[in-house]
Amino acid sequence: MLSESALEKLLEKILASEEFCNSSIYGNYLRYLVKASSEGQSLKETTIAIDFFEKDADFNPAEDTIVRSHTYKLRKKLERYYFTEGRDDAYQIIIPKGHYQVSIVQATEKRYTPLFLLRWLIAHKAYLVASLFVITTLILFFYSLFLSKQLSKYHIVHVDDAIWSDYLQSELPILIIPGDHFMFYLPVEKFGRTFSVRDVTINSQSDLEAFKKMYNESELQATDEPYFPYHSIWSLQPVFSILFSANQSPIMRKSSAINPQMLNEYNIIFLGSIKTLYALKHTISKSHFDYEIAPHRIIYTPPDSGITREYTTALHSTGPNEDLVLVLKLPGPASNSIFIIASYHSLGAPEIANLLTDNKGRMDLINLFKQKYGEMPQYFEILFRVVGIDKTAYNREVLIYNELTR
Repeated sequence: MLSESALEKLLEKILASEEFCNSSIYGNYLRYLVKASSEGQSLKETTIAIDFFEKDADFNPAEDTIVRSHTYKLRKKLERYYFTEGRDDAYQIIIPKGHYQVSIVQATEKRYTPLFLLRWLIAHKAYLVASLFVITTLILFFYSLFLSKQLSKYHIVHVDDAIWSDYLQSELPILIIPGDHFMFYLPVEKFGRTFSVRDVTINSQSDLEAFKKMYNESELQATDEPYFPYHSIWSLQPVFSILFSANQSPIMRKSSAINPQMLNEYNIIFLGSIKTLYALKHTISKSHFDYEIAPHRIIYTPPDSGITREYTTALHSTGPNEDLVLVLKLPGPASNSIFIIASYHSLGAPEIANLLTDNKGRMDLINLFKQKYGEMPQYFEILFRVVGIDKTAYNREVLIYNELTR
């Protein structure tokens, strides 16, 4: 046990150190804890809050963490002090975790610290070699498990997959097209500012030019930066995963930047809103579907009949939602493929993108086609109905599925 004068000398050395000399609050707090502990006081969180931090009698430790946070930081400051200036001190002031009563211990009593163990191993070289071997083996073992787990996330689909083989074995570059909404700048004189505006009736530069001509608004200009809706962005991850699993390196272009000449240069995947198909909308003529934006309506003409069927969905809400999703794998103009996953709302496209990359969901879909055609066709069309809350789907249904020919 240290005498009172020796304890005071030890405390003064700590408080004069670089770690504490500019931190009066922590220096005073340490002095308070040492004095209270040496006097045998029972140190509780509430007691410290009232006596040292001058809180009132209504102090509630569940709502105010001032004592715990200051004690935690004080403990860390002591650890740093004993690692630097105080490393040769014969005695150390310790604040055990979960307590406020300080302890004064001889440095030699701090056995089985990392430094102590290292010195012991160096003195017993055989144990050092054995320990290093065991540690290295364990590190390699757990790293191997970690690596296998990480790789399993990417090896999702076999390169011969009936739906994705065109892309997983593609010799053409792969172009992923996330749909972006057409936006334009609108100067508002009243506020002295220019706003970025999305108008559901203006979906291209030609629409904007027609609008400018109709209202004689020459100052309207398309925005420089694109705006990607939820269904475009959240559909990307599962598709990227399967492409990366086959060492494919797709490139990306926003849908508003696509022109018809680009449609024969790549194997294409479109992800996003039906409203943002732009140049790709003409490729839908190779299917048995057509669509309208307002109202949200899919028009289906069966291949064996001229009688059309219509499927509609209401506007998106933050509550219960119903969405229609077109999935079209179409023959491109130059022996390439065009894959479209497009929905009206943010609910549908991400759900179906996940379905098409999930082993069980994909096999269920392949078996559905095999029951009808005996095999999974290279090109096909599917209409899904997806039901959920806001952006979370809880049910999906295949409404129509057909084989398409080149």
